[in-house]
Amino acid sequence: MLSAAVLMVVTGLSPMEALGEMLQGEPVPSAQDPAAMEFGDAFLLPESPELFDEAILRQLHLMAFGSRPDGLQELSEAVAVSWDDLDTGTRNLWRELAGRAGLSVPREDPSPENLTALLRYASESGTPPPDVDPGLLTPLQRYYLVLTLPPDEAEEFIDDPCWSVRTAVISVNPNSAFRMLDDPSPAVRLQAALTSGRSDLLLEMAFMPGPVGQKALAGIGQVPILEDFLYRDQDPAVRAAALLALLDLGWTIPDERLDYLLTDDYLMVRAIAADASGRDFAMPDEGPPENLPPIGEVPDAVVLSTTEGDFEMELLKAAAPTACRSFWHLAESGFYDGIYFHRVIPGFVAQAGCPQGNGFGGPGYVLPAEHNTEPFTRGAVGMADSGPGTGGSQFFIMLDSHRRLDCRYTAFGRLVDASMADMIETGTRILEIAPANAYELAGAAH
Repeated sequence: MLSAAVLMVVTGLSPMEALGEMLQGEPVPSAQDPAAMEFGDAFLLPESPELFDEAILRQLHLMAFGSRPDGLQELSEAVAVSWDDLDTGTRNLWRELAGRAGLSVPREDPSPENLTALLRYASESGTPPPDVDPGLLTPLQRYYLVLTLPPDEAEEFIDDPCWSVRTAVISVNPNSAFRMLDDPSPAVRLQAALTSGRSDLLLEMAFMPGPVGQKALAGIGQVPILEDFLYRDQDPAVRAAALLALLDLGWTIPDERLDYLLTDDYLMVRAIAADASGRDFAMPDEGPPENLPPIGEVPDAVVLSTTEGDFEMELLKAAAPTACRSFWHLAESGFYDGIYFHRVIPGFVAQAGCPQGNGFGGPGYVLPAEHNTEPFTRGAVGMADSGPGTGGSQFFIMLDSHRRLDCRYTAFGRLVDASMADMIETGTRILEIAPANAYELAGAAH
């Protein structure tokens, strides 16, 4: 229950007046509901434990849009007063906000329901982690744990089976990068080479196909080498990566090369060159094709077969019918076969769906936004975009809860089991996307 002091703030009554209202059986004045709590014009302190989620989400969404949080200190005080009445989900949501906002959270013993949130909060706030047995932790939990450790203790995880945990070791102890230059994971080798300044290894990795090679190219930092890739490489995504890397170094496109780049076969090279030279450039923005399959022909679930295993994904056809129709249209045509996960941020998202593997590409059309109330918790699948109404083929899988994304992106799917999602890394490839029942029938046949 809320204290009389908090009731005074919420209702405008003095503590004695609020107490008198309750003793007489009169309801405390309230016009609160979940929508008003989160989307109303003015911040409202929650009047009951059931309304704290909306008050917390309001702050997360304000921060996500770059707005100034309102009532954050008052909410923090109310959370502290009501902590014993809040359920585990609300406490974890508060940790999600508190870690980003630098707020304190009451100490709590770890449990299966709160352990990930406790470790994440410790990694974001710089506070000591709970006392845990690393051997019993999931890859995501170990990733957060390593980020809380001193450099010498973090190095004990240098041989962890999960690639993201090993990258966390490099982040905490940069000296460990020299021991990880031959790591079996290309993503880990890339971070080790970048951290240790090994431009020779970056040049070697730059010839790898896909996003790892492109990111290695961006880290070389040598103009003659980058110019050679820009003007000679046959891979359009490599040319785009080289051009971006050169511009990041302060390089100016030579006048005699500008027309050459503005007529490049790859749309993004032309767009980047036009932007760098102050030229106008219109990106295509066609709507979805008319031949998208009817929603009734879209399977309820699909299996993403990847080089790191198979992931069954439920399609949220009622919440985002157009996104689901487009996704299945592309999947059925083989569009996704062979495409890389080009952007993987441990504890955040794994993103795929760009034909060039650089995050710039799409299917040649854009999709309308279908904002819905599906929460962006671990396992949720959302449509990537560069603004409302600009979605296409790129999608992201949530690797942890980030509710600030709610209603901002189109949620159109959810992994049935996200336990192995942390094994997806930059460079993981999609082999095939097929209806889930096709895999079940194949298994039954064997």
